[in-house]
Amino acid sequence: MKTPRVRFRMPRTARLWAQGSTWRELILTIVATTISIILTFGTAYWLERQQRIEDRMMSAKMVMSNIESFSRELDNLSHEMASRDSIATWMLSLPVNSLDDIPVSEMVDPLNKLVALDFLSHDKTTENIFGNSIETWKNMGYDGVQFIDNVGKCFAEMNDIEKYWNDWVTECESVINDVISNMQPGEHTHTKLLSNNAFRQKLESYHVRQNWLEYASAHCRYLNDKNMALFKLDKQEIKDFTDMRTKDIQFGEKEPEVSDFRKPQIRKDSLYTLRPVQQHIDSILHGK
Repeated sequence: MKTPRVRFRMPRTARLWAQGSTWRELILTIVATTISIILTFGTAYWLERQQRIEDRMMSAKMVMSNIESFSRELDNLSHEMASRDSIATWMLSLPVNSLDDIPVSEMVDPLNKLVALDFLSHDKTTENIFGNSIETWKNMGYDGVQFIDNVGKCFAEMNDIEKYWNDWVTECESVINDVISNMQPGEHTHTKLLSNNAFRQKLESYHVRQNWLEYASAHCRYLNDKNMALFKLDKQEIKDFTDMRTKDIQFGEKEPEVSDFRKPQIRKDSLYTLRPVQQHIDSILHGK
């Protein structure tokens, strides 16, 4: 008796797949190409997105560093004004009718220190760059809009502080120039200044200005702290970044000075083009 032969029948779908090798290769090629495109463009998009995030973070740090640098300038001015206020307090205590008894040489240095007021100026490059990239920050969403508003307040306040201080310094210089321009021969500068009511009023305001500088610096930093909070940055990180930006680069080269480029005295022979004029003047002066 013959044993019946058992045959394995491949499912029709699998049989068609095995028979259609061309279609199979085509589908595999399409799938591989699709995956490759997704990986290529997906990776490129991810890298581009990460670069945009890094660029925005660097721009934000530049803005916050700029505000920190301005606050440091205010701190420096405040320290200087504290020293000047001490001198002013002492000078205002001097008897006006005895000022001429004080030797001029003793008053030169403290008086120069007293009236050598510095103007305030900050670099507006970062402010201009930020203003030209507003649309980029808006695309960041709610945090970006908040950052725009807060930085706008910072820059506006910085400009107002700068103008307010510089206007006051200009007023002080105007008072000093008016007093000095009306001095008579033989009068002492310190006597003339310390006897003038307008000048004395300016000296009396030194302490107020010094306190105002402290407040202005603290308020700028307060606004800047909000910026740091939006980007989850630490204060020390911004301080370190500012130190890095403002650190003087030492590379072994001497900084050029004006005296290095002073021209030597012009030789007579170099006046060739003016020779006729020179000869005419010499003939008048020396009879040549």
